[in-house]
Formats: sequence, C-alpha cells, structure tokens
Amino acid sequence: MTAPRALRHVASLAFGLVLFFLASNAHAYPWMIRHGYTGCAPCHTDPSGGAGALTEYGRAQSDLLLRMRYGKSSESGEADPTSGFLGFLQLPEQARLGGDFREAYLSDHSEGDPTQNQFITMRADLYGDFKIGRFRAAGSIGYVPQGDLTAALTTSPQDNVVSREHWLGVELDDEGAYLLRAGRIALPYGIRMIEHNLWARTLTRTDIDATQEYGVGLSFGRDKLRGELMGIAGNFEIRPDEFRDRGYSVYVEYAPLTTLAVGASSLFTRATRDIVYGVTDYRYSNGPFLRYAPLQQLVFLTEIDSVYQSLTWNGHRGGYAGFAQADYEPIQGLHAMLTGEVMNSGQAGEPVSADVWLSGVWFFLPHMDVRLDAIFSTLGAPGVDAGPSTHTSETLWLAQFHVFL
Repeated sequence: MTAPRALRHVASLAFGLVLFFLASNAHAYPWMIRHGYTGCAPCHTDPSGGAGALTEYGRAQSDLLLRMRYGKSSESGEADPTSGFLGFLQLPEQARLGGDFREAYLSDHSEGDPTQNQFITMRADLYGDFKIGRFRAAGSIGYVPQGDLTAALTTSPQDNVVSREHWLGVELDDEGAYLLRAGRIALPYGIRMIEHNLWARTLTRTDIDATQEYGVGLSFGRDKLRGELMGIAGNFEIRPDEFRDRGYSVYVEYAPLTTLAVGASSLFTRATRDIVYGVTDYRYSNGPFLRYAPLQQLVFLTEIDSVYQSLTWNGHRGGYAGFAQADYEPIQGLHAMLTGEVMNSGQAGEPVSADVWLSGVWFFLPHMDVRLDAIFSTLGAPGVDAGPSTHTSETLWLAQFHVFL
C-alpha cells in the first residue's frame, strides 16, 4: 500500500472511531418485519427507511431487537442507556443526530485474472434531522477516499466530501403520516436495503449509496398502506444539465398481515444526453416486491424488476433483474442469509447472469456489527463481432466492520 493510500485509510479509521462515540444510525433492515414492523416511519426519520438518523423510538428498538443480548431479556421493553446519543445522552425529540462508519476488505477473483484485494471505506457519514413544529430539515455530510462522485460536493478525483441526502419538509397532518419534502432524496423504489450493489438496485439505479436525486417527494403511511411518490428534477452534482435524469419514482406497499407486505414500484426518467451514447435516453423500470416472515426467526424478501431503455437512434433494450433472500436469525443478533440473483441488462445477445450470496452478520455489541459475504457469480456477456455469447465466473469475499446505533 502506497503512503498516500495508507494515510487515507488512517484518516478513515480515525473518523470511524469518532463515529463510534457519535453513532446513532441504523441502516434499512427490511427483515424487521419479523417483529411486526411493516413500515419504516416509527424508527427512521426518512419515512421510507434508509441510512439516515433514527427517532428516539428507533434507538430503543435497535437496542432491544437488533443486538445480541447475551442472556439478557428484552421483554421488559426498556432499552439500555447505551441506546442514547453518545451512548448515554437522551436528545430532545426535535433533534435526531447520528453517524455511520462502514469499512470493508474485498477479495475479488475473476476467471482468468489475478485476485484483487483492497480496503474500501464504504461509508463515513454524519446525519442530522431537526423538527420544529411540523417543519423538518435533514441532511448528511461525509468523507469518501474514492468513488461516490455523484454524491460529492467537492470535485477531486478522490478524497471528497459527500452529502448523500439533504432536504426540507413539512408534515401535513398532526400524526406526521404525510410528509412533503424537497431536496436530495433517495429514490422511493423497491426494497430499501443495505446490499446496495444487488443487481435490482444497480440496474434500476435506486441504491442508497450515491444514486439519490433532487426533487419533491410526498410520502404517506396509514394503517396497512404506505408509499412515496417523487418528482425527479435531476442530480445537480452531475454536469452539464443535459446529462441529468428527470421523471418520477414511486412505490406502494400494502401489509394485510403484520408479517406480510406486498408492494410495487415504477420509475421513468429522461435525459437529454446519455453519458455513453450522447443521445436522448429514456429509462423505465417496474416491478413487484414482497416481504414475509412465516416465523420470527425466518424472513423472505424478493423483488423482480423489468427495465427498458430507449436510446434515440441507437435502438432499444429491455432487461430485468431480481433477487430472493432468506434471512435466518437462530439467536437474536446473529443472522445467516442466502441470496440468489438473476440479471439481464437487455443488450443484444446477452445471456443471463446469476449469482449466490452466502452471508453472516453478527450484531455483537451496542452500535457495532460485523458481516462476511461470499458471492459466487456467473456473468453473461454478449458476443463480440457476431461471435457467441460468453460466461465468466467471479468470486468475491467481502468482510465488513460497521459502527452504528
């Protein structure tokens, strides 16, 4: 490792230690439906869930239901003092603060190529959500050594300051069931989860890492029904303006049972110039999703999306991506997950790609978890110069350390 890269990782780890004491954030865990949580708003300040700050109630449930208890019972309904800000402070209800640090080590072996190993600072962000009456203001600020340029406030090739989300909003009713907000917002689409590099998220461009867009969103959550509609004005971090997507994104989810939720999503965008082909680009995505917990220890998540892209004078392509995941929690705080994916981007002659994830997550202490993923992929590629299509194999090992609430 070169000296500049070593310094960047030291800086990232130092920031992570700071976040250990400032942590008050938990990512989107859609498998919380095993505890009867079909919606996100009670725990997350973002009504559709995500990586923003938690409400006071969300802090308590994170302590009671996420981490391993080591023999202690959570039936009393009272969270430990460590659930508070800085591990012991109870903030005013109007101020929700948080932080998130995720460091990873990746080993990537593609067929015919040498193995590539690297450290990745996946996230090092601080969050805030402030409420005065019905008015809300939320935002995040963070540091990335490399990547995430579509969320960057600075313009260096690496070592940038990012703000993944920032918005102003107003609650339209006394209970806060309806929230109108404007700013940079994660697109409301599909199952919002931390595995942001699932093909269903990357092909539809709806992950929670760096694909947020500016626009106006209206979310609602009443009884068994919740959803959000967003008018997309574009990503203002992308320049010039003609490369920005504009359109809409929407999802609706209905929960007939406290352990079952079914939903559907739709997205349409138009960019005056595609960044690759330089022509007008229309994109459409649609698809259903489902979350189901037949047992408290077992949760199934699945989503399938059709994707259609129209490139003026450069043809059309229709593809799809989907996944199914089983999450088994034999002991509170310890998860074993099996995920399968399929994907075809719609290029002429492209065969289907598929992969399998074997994952383990351990919420071993308050504010902390570790995760290990083994991903075995078979990647399809169209033939070159009218030749036959090909498949290549790839194996990824990903170890992560995460500091959160």
